[in-house]
Amino acid sequence: MFLRAQFSKQRFSFQQASNRILKLNMSSSAVDNLKKPILALPSTADETVNVDINDTYKLKELGPVVINENGTMSRINNWFEMNDIERANVNRVLLKRNRERLAKLKEAADKAEAEAKEE
Repeated sequence: MFLRAQFSKQRFSFQQASNRILKLNMSSSAVDNLKKPILALPSTADETVNVDINDTYKLKELGPVVINENGTMSRINNWFEMNDIERANVNRVLLKRNRERLAKLKEAADKAEAEAKEE
């Protein structure tokens, strides 16, 4: 009862008091920033590229694909920094190494498939 009587005697509401405190604590630029609308992020729908299933694309600029020993694929990071002679040498070595690795991976897959059929 005592608290209710005290609150009813106040001149302004809690909301008004908090607004006054905020205005005193904030500079005028901060208050203006609160009134500015928040801008939305740009739409990503404009940047989509449609690719048909039967279309072909050359990724020559990315460099050759490296087949790793575990079967994963990667690319050479410094391909753009290489000159033409270096690129030709890398292509020659990679083609040979990739063929050998793919042959080993195919043999391992065939062996695993044959073992699975036997069981």
